[in-house]
Order: sequence, then C-alpha cells, then structure tokens
Amino acid sequence: MLKGLEGKTALVTGASGEIGRAACARLLAEGANVIGLDLNQSALDTHLDARVVKVAGSVSDPQAVAAAVDAAIEQFGGLDLAFLNAGVECRAAPVVDFSEREYERVFDVNVRGIFLCAQAVVRHLLDSDKPGALLLMASIAGLQGSPNTAIYNASKHAVIGLGKSLALEVGSKGIRVNMICPGTIDTRMMHSLEETMGAASGIDARDMHNMMAAGNALGRYGTAEEIASMAVWALSDEAPYCHGETLTISGGLTA
Repeated sequence: MLKGLEGKTALVTGASGEIGRAACARLLAEGANVIGLDLNQSALDTHLDARVVKVAGSVSDPQAVAAAVDAAIEQFGGLDLAFLNAGVECRAAPVVDFSEREYERVFDVNVRGIFLCAQAVVRHLLDSDKPGALLLMASIAGLQGSPNTAIYNASKHAVIGLGKSLALEVGSKGIRVNMICPGTIDTRMMHSLEETMGAASGIDARDMHNMMAAGNALGRYGTAEEIASMAVWALSDEAPYCHGETLTISGGLTA
C-alpha cells in the first residue's frame, strides 16, 4: 500500500477512458475515495466501479467542475487529491490546414479544462486550509515538436507551463503540483493518432503502430495501468518532495 492515500478523496477527470479507469481502480485499491468526472454518463456507469461517485459533464464547463467538487464535499467532506487526466486528440495535419474550430476544441479540453479543474481544486484546498496534491496530464508531445501534430503538442506545452507556474504559487501552502508525460500508450486516443498520422504520411495504421512502438527503448507501447501506477504514486505521500516536476513515462522514448 502507498502511504497517505487511505481515506483521502481524489478527483479523476476523463474517468471513463482507459487511463482514467485504471487510475480510479488503483486509487480505490489504495483505500481512497474517488470522484469520477467524464462527459459520458453511460461510459461512467459502464466502466467504473460502483464505489466511484460519478459526475457527468465536460471539464471545460465550470458548472460541471463545480458539481464534481460539490459531490466530493457532500459525499466525503472534501477533496484532497486530483488527477486531471481528461484530454482529446486531434487529426494529424500541417498547421496551415487546421481550422480555428479544431484548434479551439483541443485547447478547450486540454488547456481550459485543466485550468478550470486545477483552479477549483486549489481554491477548495486553500479555503479548507489543508494540504493536497494535483497531477496534470501532459504528454511527451509537450516536451518536443513534431510535424503534423502542432496543435496537440502546443496544448500539452501549455499544460506543463500552467503546472510549473501553479506549483510555484501553491507549494508554500502544502499543495503539490506535478505533470505527467506519457509516451505511446495503448489507448483509443493513441490508436486514433496512429490512423491520422499514418494517413498524413501515407503509411498504414498498423505499420505506424509498429514504427512508434519500435521508437522507444522497450520496443512496445505502455499500458494504462502503468500510467496509473505512476500517477497514483505521484499523488501519494511516497512522493513528498516531488513538486513542480515533469514526470516522463515513455519506455525510453526520451532516453
């Protein structure tokens, strides 16, 4: 068991996706209470343990975010932790071929959504005068540039900048903030990117998968459970001096 999780209450956004589900399951196994926020009520009901308090709504909607915090207060007396995991991908294409609507969709969820959730959680922690921990979902894409994925990359760069700045603001209050940067992970989002990146490059999606898997030192994709393990560790008291950090988990992609 990881220290400092039993009896704590954690918010997980994007809770019905593969990484969100894995994080919820791991937090429950560690004795935490979990609030799951996701756009799709049906997916929440289908994929998540009955012990998860489920809130349907978009992370880019302030009312939905407030409802998730309120649910934590009503059910468990407040929030202690947050894994701000929700995010969307976009099609692979050159910058000149993107529409403003596509750009706005990506930034609305990946940046505005994390901003709104982080703001609400930090306000709650400050008002409650208690310590806490937040983990923001970034990406290896937030540490580099690459052709045909500039909008997604830019959104994840923004998450890292937001998290690093927030960490400097709230560290003295006992609130830890870190960012996690997965590489190629076996999820629906990654498979969608394989298809659009392959199409943009004239490569079959399966061949694109194999090329990307071969691009890291372990020669394979990571699993949602592997990301969840690091995420929950970062939220726990096993990582008390981990603050303002960009945690990469890429199978050696950045080695």
